[in-house]
Amino acid sequence: MAVTSNTIANQALALIGDNMPAVAGNAPTFDNSTAGIALQKLYAATVATVARQWGWDLARSIIALTLSGNPAPGEWSFEYLYPANGIEIWQVRPQTLVDANNPLPVNWSVGNAQVGGNQTKVIWTNLATAYATYNNNPNESTWDPLFQEAVVRLLASELAMALTGKPDTAQSLIESGAAFESIGEGRPD
Repeated sequence: MAVTSNTIANQALALIGDNMPAVAGNAPTFDNSTAGIALQKLYAATVATVARQWGWDLARSIIALTLSGNPAPGEWSFEYLYPANGIEIWQVRPQTLVDANNPLPVNWSVGNAQVGGNQTKVIWTNLATAYATYNNNPNESTWDPLFQEAVVRLLASELAMALTGKPDTAQSLIESGAAFESIGEGRPD
C-alpha cells in the first residue's frame, strides 16, 4: 500500500491519542473536520520544515536552471528562476564537472526580483548554463522510514497543540500555519 499524505496525517493523529478521529482526503484538501482544517494549514509546512532540517538525500534532485530574463544585479552575471518545487537549493554547479572528486565551488546567492511584474524568488550566479542540486519536496511514496517518522512526530506535536491545547492558543497556531511554512527559506550563511 502506497504511503500518502492521508496516511501520514492519520499516523500523526493516532500518535496524539485521545481517540482522535481519522481524517479523509489528502494534502492540501483534507476534509472539513477540525483536524482536517488544521492539517490543511500545518501539513505542508511541517513537511517542508523536516525536509530542510538535515538535507535528506531522498529529496536530492538536479535540474537545469531557467534564466529569468532579467539582467543580474551587481557583481552577478546571470539571474535564474528558483525551482518551483524547490524547498532549498543545496548547490549551484556547471552541467559537467571537470573533476567529480574535486569540484570547484560556484558562488551564488538567493534573492528576489520582479519577473513578469511579479515578485519572484531567484538565484544569482556568474555561471552560464547553471544546474542546481536541490531539495525538490518528493511525495510521500518516496520517503524513507526515518523521514516519515520525523514528519509524523513533528506533525503530531503541532496538531496536539492546535487541536487539544487552550482554545485561544489552538486558534493562534492554526492561523499561523502558513507563516510557519516560510520560516527559514533563505540559505544559511
